Formats: sequence, C-alpha cells, structure tokens
Amino acid sequence: MNLLLTSALLVLPCVLTAAELPMLHFSNGDRLQGNLVRVDDTMLLWQAPTLKNETPFFLNQVQDITFPPQITPAPVQDHIAHIRFNPDLRQQNENISGDVIEGELVAVNQDSIILNTWYAGQLKLNRNMVKDLEITDVSPAVYIGPSKENEWKVFPEKSWGFEKNSFTGSGSGSLVKDFTKIPERYCFRFTASWKNRFGLQILFGADSATEETPDNHYMLVLDNGTSYLQKRSTDANAIGGMMRNGGMIGEYKRDQAFRSKEKSELRLFVDTVTGLMALYSDDTLVQQWNDVDKPFLAGSCIHLRQSSGNGYKINISRMLLTSWDGTLPNAENSVKSNPIDNPDPMGDEQRIILRNGDIVLGKVEKIEQSELVMKTRFNEIRLPVSRIKKLALSPAEYDERLLQNGDVRAWFADGNYITFRMEGITEGGKITGSSQHFGTAQFNTAAFTRIEFNLYPPPAKK
Repeated sequence: MNLLLTSALLVLPCVLTAAELPMLHFSNGDRLQGNLVRVDDTMLLWQAPTLKNETPFFLNQVQDITFPPQITPAPVQDHIAHIRFNPDLRQQNENISGDVIEGELVAVNQDSIILNTWYAGQLKLNRNMVKDLEITDVSPAVYIGPSKENEWKVFPEKSWGFEKNSFTGSGSGSLVKDFTKIPERYCFRFTASWKNRFGLQILFGADSATEETPDNHYMLVLDNGTSYLQKRSTDANAIGGMMRNGGMIGEYKRDQAFRSKEKSELRLFVDTVTGLMALYSDDTLVQQWNDVDKPFLAGSCIHLRQSSGNGYKINISRMLLTSWDGTLPNAENSVKSNPIDNPDPMGDEQRIILRNGDIVLGKVEKIEQSELVMKTRFNEIRLPVSRIKKLALSPAEYDERLLQNGDVRAWFADGNYITFRMEGITEGGKITGSSQHFGTAQFNTAAFTRIEFNLYPPPAKK
C-alpha cells in the first residue's frame, strides 16, 4: 500500500490534458492533479497523469479535492427553492451556518420536502431537519465565484490572498473586476467575515478596472457602525463633477448592523434606470438611496476595497451577480409585529411570507405543478410558488444531523455546502453519498467546486 508521495514528485508539472483536471490537496501542503477513482473508509484511490498506475492514499492525509469551473445547465423552472437545514452540533459549536440545498420545489407534506435538482435528480428531504424554505425567482447568474485567483485584479499586488474560493485582505488594497456587460437592474451579493472591526468600500457603476480610483463611480463606505454613499461623475451634464453636497447621496447612518457580527451576507441592489439603490445585511435593510442627479452611473466594474487598515483582516467569498426585477425585498425586521396584524400560527398552520411583504397563515395541503394549495382560516387559496418568499416550516419536533466518520463537505459554486458520508464513485464518475437530510443520492461533480475531507478533529490523546 503506497503512502504519500514525496513533495518533489507531487509538484512536478502535469502532462497537458484537453481539460483542466481536479486537484487533490494533502494536509502537508502537497497536491496532485488527476481524477478520483474510488474511496472507502480509510483509503482514496487517485489516477494522475504523472503516475504510472492508480495510486491509493491514506484518507486521513487528504485535505480536499478542488474541481475546475464547469458550465452548469440553465434553470428551466420559474423559481428556486432555497432549503436551509438545522445546524448540526459541530456547526452550532463553531457558530457556522447549516447545510443548504437548492432546486425546484415539487412537494411538501408532513414528513418530507421533495426537490428536483439537475445535479442529483429528485431528492426527498427530511422535513424535521429543515430550518426554513425560501423561494426566489430564477435570475440567470452573470457571475458566480470566485473560483480562480485571476478572476479579480488585485491593487496593489498581493494585498489580497486567494484560497479555497475566497479572498482575504489584511491591509489597504482593492479587488477589481470588469463584468463587461452588466444588467440595467442588478443584485451583487457576497459574504464578508472579519475579526474585531468591519471596514469595506464598495465601488460600483465604475467605468474602469485598471485604475484604483475610477473617474466615474458610486462609492459605498461601510466602517464599523457607519454607512454612507458618494458619487463621482465627470459627465458634462453632471452638477459640479463630484456632484452637489460633495458627492453625498442621502445621509450618514450610524447603527449596530455590523458591530455585533463577525460575518454577514451583503446584498447590493442597483437600478441604473431609476437611480434606486439599497444595501441589505443578511435580511436587514442597512440603507436605501435614491440618486436624483442624472446621469445614473452604469459602468460595468466593481471594486471591493479594504478600508480598515493594517492589522484588520476581512474575507470575501460567495460572490454572485444576477439581474434584478427592480422590487426591493421586504426586510424581515420590517414585518409588522402587531399581534392583530401578524398573529401566531395555530395548530398545524404555517406562516408564509410573500415577495410583496404580505403574510398568509394557513395549512399547506399540497404543492404540485409549481402551485401551492393551502387552507386558511377563511377559505382555500392557490398561490404560484414563485410568489412565495419564505415558508416557515413547523415540524413536529426539531431534529439535526448526526456527525459520522467519513463525512465530507461538498461546496457549491455559490458558496453553500452540503455534508454527507461519501459511499463511493459510480462508473460514470458520480459521487454516491448518504445523509439523514436526504437518504442516498448520486451527485454530478460539476455542481461542486470543492469537497472537503476529515471534517472532525480526532479526539485528544490522554
């Protein structure tokens, strides 16, 4: 049985192949390009162009496998169901989010939620383990990443480091990308995590990706408990170049949105037709702006600038740029709290939040053909699934996934992940996995950017 190859062998350049191959990463820093052949409880079998034969490696020496970016099929349904599972014990202890899985919502009943997915077929999810269900319209992604370091320019060089589908900045520096063509109305979202102090500048609507400070741009400044927006324009029709009020749009805002956190999903909504812009932190509206000085900036470049200075690290991951319909989401903190307007569900009722902010209480009878049938206190109604924003599920009892030896974490391109026990590899190259969340399924590896091994630290030696 072969042990780990020496570092010298692992860093040899691979022979040229028609397509980029997955990369096997070891816990000692070595790596090897090739393909996964088989896996069991203790060993992983790997086929590499630099090796004469298929070679086994001890599984406890493997860190992860990263996959090259692949084109995924365009969605054919009119909605995406976003399922969040209850966090398991490790996720609770480490204060990280639970597993997430997405697909077309087929059915919901007392025991299960059924999704159609392009990467694993139809999945039957254990409803007792589901935390909540959110529905979004299908918006074709303009960009999902980062999956490679060179997708974003870095100013100055090495001010941001890239690892495991994320960038980390530890001083003054900018991440810059020209999306070439950007929708008239778009949403740019990403996850930021930090320690001690949060500071970030987002330049958008910018007309250059080669300069650290473009001539035309909006600049959103987020610094601990402060947020404000400025505009710079050199258009001859603009008022004073830097615009009136020193380029300020709206006012300074001070709140605790980022002081009590160390991680947040940020969503920036931009309407270049009307001048409407808004920023959300998780489900909370941070601030909304209306640019009243035309022309509204529609440059295709976005800059992310570390603004907290040396000694403060910030990590950026799970970036997503999509088109937007121009209607802002209803922030959860703005939902009416009056018990008369928003009564608690009774018995087997569920609270359903619609995309326009309305709330409906009732019992979901069935979901079929992208339509939800529910019985309210007054009558039976039918709702297109695409009109639903969030369906608060109330299982009979809370349940969470048990930790198992052999569990892996498979990361999707949007930064979400699922955890399962890897059972094997099919002849067609699909991964077979099992979980209390969904039973047993076969996954197309094109859905994943990375599969992480050895999730749980071994018990301390006495």
